[in-house]
Amino acid sequence: MTITTDEIAREKDRLPRGWGRFGKTLDRLAEISEADESLLSTCVTVNPTFEHRTITLAGGLYEMTKATNVVLACTSERLILISTGFGGAPRAHESVPYDGLEIISRADKEFVLRMPDGVARFRGGHKHVVPGFLDVLTERASLTSPPASPA
Repeated sequence: MTITTDEIAREKDRLPRGWGRFGKTLDRLAEISEADESLLSTCVTVNPTFEHRTITLAGGLYEMTKATNVVLACTSERLILISTGFGGAPRAHESVPYDGLEIISRADKEFVLRMPDGVARFRGGHKHVVPGFLDVLTERASLTSPPASPA
């Protein structure tokens, strides 16, 4: 079983009003997914590596050509991160195994994740989507973590 169109449609329906442009990236999940993977939850945030530094119109237009946002997708097997442009079109993607993944902090619209290759702060998520996404991520990450040793 791979990520189905029904699962993608469910996540598109969860997108906040005005965020439909990220539907193109959600569609991409069907291509990226493995044969035995299902989609559990998604979240859209500002790309942790994006920095707004310009004050001119030309500079702002140039910044819009970069990967400004990221769609995070919890699947049954891994966390998928897909960077997007300003218009929501998918760009590069990477996978993060749940093993070793940890939520360091969480708030209504932002969270910090410790991943095998570093720490990333995700901000600008929608306050009605982030908590549910983090609940699913917490559950999946805890399933892969080794049991705590007795003290």
